[in-house]
Amino acid sequence: MAREADYQDDDIVVVSHNPLVGKLLLITEDDEEIELHLERDSAEALMSALGAFLMEGAIGL
Repeated sequence: MAREADYQDDDIVVVSHNPLVGKLLLITEDDEEIELHLERDSAEALMSALGAFLMEGAIGL
């Protein structure tokens, strides 16, 4: 089941350097915390998707 959650402007906490793993805190509407764990490949894919998303917004300006 999908839930909406907001990014809290926090830094990604590095959990491990080798392999690189980090966690990012998200908060739902009912104040439930979601820890999003990212490894290097997922973080790179997320950066690519975010870049494409931001470019879509720039095209509409």
